[in-house]
Amino acid sequence: MLPLKSPDACTSLNDIRAGIDHHDRQIFEALEKRLRYVKAATQFKTNEQAIPAPERVAAMLEQRLAWAADAGFDPAFIKTLYEHIIHWNIQQQILHWRSLHPAQS
Repeated sequence: MLPLKSPDACTSLNDIRAGIDHHDRQIFEALEKRLRYVKAATQFKTNEQAIPAPERVAAMLEQRLAWAADAGFDPAFIKTLYEHIIHWNIQQQILHWRSLHPAQS
């Protein structure tokens, strides 16, 4: 595999695509790692109703919007993106919690 070029060093569309593919893979791997933390959090949840934690979700979204502003990203895009990520992860955590506590579901 050829070394990844910086965007400014790319000399072809194939170089650009290789860079995009590389970073998309990193995003996927980061989401996978994040989900492992989400599932690990179930050990600290006393019941399924404790999983959604709306106050934590609100605080997370506020922080991510601040990060977006600092990075020059469109806040509407980041809000939508993280709402999807967070809510999907909540559902995954619920499913995981249920698999560990079948008698309590």
